[in-house]
Amino acid sequence: MGVFLQFALFPGCQEETARRAVEAAAQIPPFSLSPEQSLYSASQEGTQVLIAGELGFDALAKELSRLTQNPVMLLYLYDGDFWGYDFYAGTEEDHFSTMPDYFDSISHAEKELLVGNPAILSNWFPTCDRALLSQYLLHWTDYEEELEAHYACFGDSAPYGSCWQAIDFAARLGFPWSFNQAMENKEMLLLPPLPTLGEILEQGLPPISQEAVELLVRSSLLHLPHALTSVYQLALFTDPRVAELELKAKKPQEVSEFITKYYTSVKLPDRDPLCQCLATVAAFCDFWLSGADWAWGWLDKATYEPVYGTYEKPTDAALLRARAALTDFSKRHRAQKDLSRLIELDPTNLTVYQAEIQRWKMEERLWTTRQKQNFSDWQRQVEERNCQERKREERRLQIILEKRRKKKSG
Repeated sequence: MGVFLQFALFPGCQEETARRAVEAAAQIPPFSLSPEQSLYSASQEGTQVLIAGELGFDALAKELSRLTQNPVMLLYLYDGDFWGYDFYAGTEEDHFSTMPDYFDSISHAEKELLVGNPAILSNWFPTCDRALLSQYLLHWTDYEEELEAHYACFGDSAPYGSCWQAIDFAARLGFPWSFNQAMENKEMLLLPPLPTLGEILEQGLPPISQEAVELLVRSSLLHLPHALTSVYQLALFTDPRVAELELKAKKPQEVSEFITKYYTSVKLPDRDPLCQCLATVAAFCDFWLSGADWAWGWLDKATYEPVYGTYEKPTDAALLRARAALTDFSKRHRAQKDLSRLIELDPTNLTVYQAEIQRWKMEERLWTTRQKQNFSDWQRQVEERNCQERKREERRLQIILEKRRKKKSG
């Protein structure tokens, strides 16, 4: 059986008031709640309640709002498949579900009632970033696999497709999750923990990012030894300076955040050998979690190659393979530069590198062709607009002349 869980947010509400409301709602059919097993957490922003019992959805949210005379958001996790919420604040209400057609197909109008409204929420919760909230309020079924293993915001603990994303959403509203320890004591469900970096490396755990998994299969460069393997990363930790930071005990996201702070604390980090080494570790963590985008940025910091002046060319073939494999089209010149260097360092795999260079050249030609076509289309549109403008001007002058002729003849 999957996860069935509901928790309520009472912004600006005292714990005692929220507790009395839950106890009163438990006495009202058809709600089936267990107030004695419910958990409460008060903070400066209000009260959060993990409500034990059957899911009450919008009816329970509305009743709790009535009983407290306070805004209430009731979030729910349904069978581990999706999450949603129901919000009531007097005459205002808002509803959202990540999978609105989970039980049956629904009309467009019904679906529109479950899209969520950040404007309403920002009036009642301590957040004014409506764009940030909107990143969570997406119907997963509308995006097929586009959102899979991606996160709504950097720093979240759960990606799209995970019902535990509701916890991250509540945290953005000012109510970080407070019940892990209490749930453990009560032998209730816990947030599924991510492994530590040490566990990932020592057990060779595959990435949780689907994009990363697909890239590992698809890229010929990543079929060779590269910097995003456990073997390579474990070798980095043989450096006492890296080992003493105890990064293996941290989870991937924590490692990335730690290295970000460390990197900004060092003067000229781009030239610092330890920072370059740590950048490669951070690249591994971000690749494992999210895929190529963030990881490439770290790999870019792993070598010092200024635009001007002389510098030592990179000698780490494994690092260059990883960076070239993760490069997107907008940075294709960097990939070609790394591939040219790889040909010098590793002529044994010349065929692989040349094939990659040819692939980039082919994509460049296709892009150039599209750009030329776009330019031609734009020129044609400009000519058509100019032609229409000339015709309108000619017609305008013709009308003026006709009026003048009539005036003279009259």
